[in-house]
Amino acid sequence: MAVTEDQMQAICDGLAEGKSLTQIVKADGMPSYRSVTRAVQKDEELYEMYRKGRVLQAEFYADQLVDLATAPLDETADPRQLNAEVQRRRLEIDTLKWTFARIQPYGLRDKKEDQPQNNSITISWDNGEPVVEPADG
Repeated sequence: MAVTEDQMQAICDGLAEGKSLTQIVKADGMPSYRSVTRAVQKDEELYEMYRKGRVLQAEFYADQLVDLATAPLDETADPRQLNAEVQRRRLEIDTLKWTFARIQPYGLRDKKEDQPQNNSITISWDNGEPVVEPADG
């Protein structure tokens, strides 16, 4: 099934809302997961739409990270339940951080050239002696 521009826009909107591609393609009228990935590989315009959707998804994940880390715990709960909740949040935060770093390594504009560059220079000298390579034997 060919992926239309309208379908790709709906996919990108879903990504920007934090949904996974596997969740999005389960909806009626959506192409299969494989159709989407093939379309993104073949069509530059669809790829750009998809890439921007993933960047916005990463922004959603960043907000989720803050929400998870700052949400208050139920202080009236059993200490074991509190510990389980803390461990669950920690796992969710670690997963979101890992995903965020891979989706959006260069910020909201997703452009490497916008990032600070390492402005170091390496200088080496040739001592003028010929290099003798061993003969294969």
